[in-house]
Amino acid sequence: MALSNLVTERLEHYGGIDLKKNQNRYFSNALGISIGVHLLLILFYIGWSWFSNDDSSVPHIRIHSIAELAPPPSTENQDVQPVTPPPPSNVVKPNLGVPVPVPDAIAPQLTLPDMNQPTPQAVVSNGPVTNAPVDLHIEPVTETDPDTDAFIDVSDEPHEIQPLEKLINYPEVARRSGLEGKVVVSALIGKDGGVEKVVVEKSDYDLFKDAAVDAMKRAKFTPARQNGTALKVWITRTINFKLH
Repeated sequence: MALSNLVTERLEHYGGIDLKKNQNRYFSNALGISIGVHLLLILFYIGWSWFSNDDSSVPHIRIHSIAELAPPPSTENQDVQPVTPPPPSNVVKPNLGVPVPVPDAIAPQLTLPDMNQPTPQAVVSNGPVTNAPVDLHIEPVTETDPDTDAFIDVSDEPHEIQPLEKLINYPEVARRSGLEGKVVVSALIGKDGGVEKVVVEKSDYDLFKDAAVDAMKRAKFTPARQNGTALKVWITRTINFKLH
């Protein structure tokens, strides 16, 4: 027998060659062992559950109908008796008479006051109290002019109808002296567009103040309006004095 054949026959019982021959048998044995172990664990769990739920100390009572149950205990205290209040004493009965009709001749005659007549007022004097007509005198409401620094919200601002420069009467002294300048004035415009008040705010020369006030008073403006209603407002204008 050759040496190679002898070595091959001896190695067939070891390593991978042996596993290839017996793999089916090894797999069957391992599968059977694992199944047996799982069955033992399941049986152990079922037995443990059965023994733990078996409580012989608790009696089992079977009720066939509600009539077999005992009535519940009363929540009221049996020792406390209800207290009945005593009946009221010395009760005065109402003494109501029978209404008697009154004839028309005896019944007082009521007269309704005339609502169109002024309400009479009692006048207290040294003598007896007398009734006299009330003299109702309503004072007319006077409208006050707004302040120069008051803010009035208007929808339409006043505008001059004619340029102010055309209304200026140039002072003769300033003309001969060749003076030019400007005057800042504030004017109160009435509800009809006329100028009611004029205040000089600033002037380059005193010679131009009277001429600027006179031109502003002769000017005509469109009235200021708020939602269609004319209002009094203050405006500020600058009047320029220039030689032509």
